Amino acid sequence: MKIQGQLLRISARREVAIYLRAGKLWIADFVDGCGELLEPEVWFRFNCDSQGAPDARRRMVRESGLPLSPALVVKIEGLHQLSAATSSTGLDEHQS
Repeated sequence: MKIQGQLLRISARREVAIYLRAGKLWIADFVDGCGELLEPEVWFRFNCDSQGAPDARRRMVRESGLPLSPALVVKIEGLHQLSAATSSTGLDEHQS
């Protein structure tokens, strides 16, 4: 499945992929390389008014979004496959 989007570096430890997959907007939030899929509305609600947002806004003026690398696309697809697998078993995807 084709994924089109960009990667935003929020901090040295955190990156966020904002992308289209099958015509739907998604957010994959990565901290130290571990990712989580989020609905865009949820991600923006909790992240765009945070204390770190002014710093991120200043960085975005200097740094544009980066294209998604093939390796990151593979990681994102893995998140979608895991999400589909946990949904089909009735498990909450946020449970360990």
